[in-house]
Amino acid sequence: MPSIFPDRAGERGFTLIEVVAATFILLVGILATAAILNAASRANSTNRQRDVATNLVRELIESTRAIPYDRISEPGVNAVLQAVPGLEDTPGGGYTLVRNNVTYTVDIDVCIMDDAKDGGGPRSATETFCATSAAPGTQDKNPEDYKRVTTTATWTRDGVERRVQQTGIINNPGSASGPAIRSIAPRDGTTIIANISQIVVDVTTSSKPAAINWLLDGTVKQPPPVQQGTTGLNWAFTWDIGDKESGTLDGPYILSAEAFNQYGVSGPGRQETVILNRRQPFAPRRVTGGRTIFGTVEIEWDANSERDIIGYEVRRAGATGETVICPYAVQGLETSCTDPTPPGTDPLEYRVYAYDRDANAVPRAGDPSDPRVVTTGNQAPFAPHGPLEATGNADGSVTLSWSRPSPEDPDASDGIEFYRIYRDGTDIGNRYDRWFDDRPDVTWQDTTTNGLEHTYWVTAVDEHHMESEFLGPVTK
Repeated sequence: MPSIFPDRAGERGFTLIEVVAATFILLVGILATAAILNAASRANSTNRQRDVATNLVRELIESTRAIPYDRISEPGVNAVLQAVPGLEDTPGGGYTLVRNNVTYTVDIDVCIMDDAKDGGGPRSATETFCATSAAPGTQDKNPEDYKRVTTTATWTRDGVERRVQQTGIINNPGSASGPAIRSIAPRDGTTIIANISQIVVDVTTSSKPAAINWLLDGTVKQPPPVQQGTTGLNWAFTWDIGDKESGTLDGPYILSAEAFNQYGVSGPGRQETVILNRRQPFAPRRVTGGRTIFGTVEIEWDANSERDIIGYEVRRAGATGETVICPYAVQGLETSCTDPTPPGTDPLEYRVYAYDRDANAVPRAGDPSDPRVVTTGNQAPFAPHGPLEATGNADGSVTLSWSRPSPEDPDASDGIEFYRIYRDGTDIGNRYDRWFDDRPDVTWQDTTTNGLEHTYWVTAVDEHHMESEFLGPVTK
């Protein structure tokens, strides 16, 4: 009688030893593959870091080319480069930059090349010539033929220090046949804190020039330098800065000089930064503000003209003194401040202070602005009269025009203080400018369109900072 079970004689399986052996072989293959992939990944990562370092040193050299020639020197070039957006120093030792979560330590070496083709020239104790320059001599009147900048980026990978180095040449912009400016030195130093009204600057040249100019922020100024002594190599000019109250405002200024031979050919020039810091900041102007429909108080003002302002601070007066609403360290250079929780009492008084740094680099508050008095119960002004028109100009700017409403405000004792222009939206972040204009027919110009089309709205703001309905939009 046949069995009811199928024949299993041909279904013999693997033994345990065979399974273990096969697993071992497979595991060895997987581990070998993984090791190869890991090694490839590590190699790719190292190569990527090297590529980043290569691009970084190239970027530093190209940024160095944008620095005025006479300011390319050690260690000053580091400070100039660190002021370039994207090249800011990362806190820590030395000059470090972080790229793709890797910290690169940067070293920049600058030396002057005196090419042997035109002989050697004199050496100054304050200048660093490359070791491969021509031997010192008297044949070359202008030995600074070019500067050599060597940039090195160093980083650590797997406990191993790695580095990339590149060298660039910065050509001397002056002609070798023209007289060079060898030094430019203000007699009172480069930081002026005393209330002096004139700064005398001494200039020396490599050879006697036929003419010499001095420049302030790149603009030739008068009177020209006057020769000192009989050699023709020493000169001096006077910068009239006026008094600290009504004269030249505080901040950094660039003084430079250039000398010419009888053919009008100039040699290399030099420049020096002079910092005026003779007084605390002036009081901010055009301070406006008032309560808003959001229950807050907005305060706005015009930016100070001084070049050394580091921030603004808004304070609210009270029975026990002033309360800081927007501290300068947070406010920075923004010219608007919001008091999120103002008291319900009436009136409120706000003042704005500008900050700079004193001679010891300590933050210093300036003169207080006129008080801005904020009251309640104020009605919004009427909207500007339309139509709002936009006209394109040949220089790419756009001119908006509208009319002043009449009457200006439902409150008899109130009126329009300024207009607010919104660009590409009507949110707070789209506030683009504020415009003070008392004329019946008002025009305003957008000079920074960047060749793009924009949409505009205009509102009127009264003396208590209440804002009207929008006029617009118009697109141009």
